Amino acid sequence: MKTILIPVDFSDTSNNAVKYAADMGCDMPVKKIILLKSYYTSVYEQILPSPDFLQLSADDFENERNKIEEQLVDLRRKLNNRCHENIEIETVISTEPIIRAIHDVIDDQQPDLMIVGGDIGGEFSMIGEQIIEIAKSSPVKVLIIPANTSYQKIEEALVPCDFEAVARLGILKGLNTSHSWLNPKLMILYVDPKNKHIGREAEFEASVKQLVNCYECKLHYSDDKNIVRGILNFAVEQHVQLIIALPGKHSFFYNLTHSSITEALSLNARHPVLILK
Repeated sequence: MKTILIPVDFSDTSNNAVKYAADMGCDMPVKKIILLKSYYTSVYEQILPSPDFLQLSADDFENERNKIEEQLVDLRRKLNNRCHENIEIETVISTEPIIRAIHDVIDDQQPDLMIVGGDIGGEFSMIGEQIIEIAKSSPVKVLIIPANTSYQKIEEALVPCDFEAVARLGILKGLNTSHSWLNPKLMILYVDPKNKHIGREAEFEASVKQLVNCYECKLHYSDDKNIVRGILNFAVEQHVQLIIALPGKHSFFYNLTHSSITEALSLNARHPVLILK
């Protein structure tokens, strides 16, 4: 882990994600944290009056940019005070929409991880409003931090998985190398309300152990008819510090509908979710 990208909008949710990253950086080999603020003004905002029927001038836009720069300086100062002294803090202001701004920074800086604050249904957050699009479109791993969640050393992680996606578990091998940051005990959970796994447990267990033999792991099953509820209830019961979403169409995250993902993230008040790529 060398570089972390954090899109910010100065909401409490966003600021909490910054705090989480700072505390995580004390345990992980982080070298740089990039704070990205998108300052996008559409052509309609430039030519149409505001709801108060005031035409925004070039000075108005410049004043807003200066305000953003001051807020970023203040956030950078707070992050510096909280971070390990060897971590470099960089700020970026983009005039592009947030998704494009993120991709521009990823292309330029090649971060290893993006951290975003997730509080769907809570306070208004520009980042939170687009968190699903950000997570799905990002070419790098995304760590979603629920509001008010503080950093805890990641000792145990939950990986929802089914037979169709078992081969995807191999991607976990790259997370516990000496230059990375993640080496927890793994709980592999198959939420299987139709009990398709019965009679195939040995096959599933052999496949899992072959793919993640570099971890201490244990298999679990749930027959909850609601996949989201089954995953989140298990995470609470087992006191895990992280939920890991595998990539691909069979991932529990990507296989859900847009509304189901919204439900999953809004109900998940305790556990960071790491979305692999």
